[in-house]
Amino acid sequence: MDKEKAVEALVYIAGKVPGVGRFHAAKILYFAERFHLREFGRPIVGDRYIAMDHGPVPSFAYDALKGTVPPADKDTVEGALIQNDAFHHPTYKARREADLSYFSKTDIECLDRAVAHCAGRSFGSISDETHKHTAWDKANLNGRMDYADMMDGVDPEIIEDAKVFAAYGVL
Repeated sequence: MDKEKAVEALVYIAGKVPGVGRFHAAKILYFAERFHLREFGRPIVGDRYIAMDHGPVPSFAYDALKGTVPPADKDTVEGALIQNDAFHHPTYKARREADLSYFSKTDIECLDRAVAHCAGRSFGSISDETHKHTAWDKANLNGRMDYADMMDGVDPEIIEDAKVFAAYGVL
C-alpha cells in the first residue's frame, strides 16, 4: 500500500469533485482501483478493502478522511483536504493540487473514469452495484476483500501480469 499515493488520490478526487463525501470518495477510489486492476493487473494505491454494509471501503483512505490515521501517518495526511462539517456527513475539498508525479497515465485515466462512473449517482445505486462484485460478495462482512476476487472474469493475460506484480509485493 502506498499511503502517500492514497492521499494524493484523495486530493485528486476532491479536486475533481469539490464537496465530495466520504462514501463517494471511498467508492470512487475503489472503482478506480478495480478498473486499473482489471485492465492493467495492478491497483493504483493498493489499499486494504473492507467489505462493509454499504460496499467496499479502502481502510487507510477512509481513516485519512476521518482523521483517524496513526500518529506516524499524520504528516502524510495533514494539509491535503479541507473538511466541511456543516452537514450531517462531512464533505471534502482539496486544500492543494494533487501531486500528479505519483500517478501513471493509466492511473489518472482510471481515476477520471471512476469519478465519471459515480457522478450524479445515489448512495444506494453505488452500494447496490458494489454488492454485485464477487470480491465484496465472497468476503465476510467487515472482513478484508481479496484482490484476486476483484479480478473475477478478467482476461488470463491480465491475471498473469497481476501475479508478477504480486510477486513484487504490489498486491
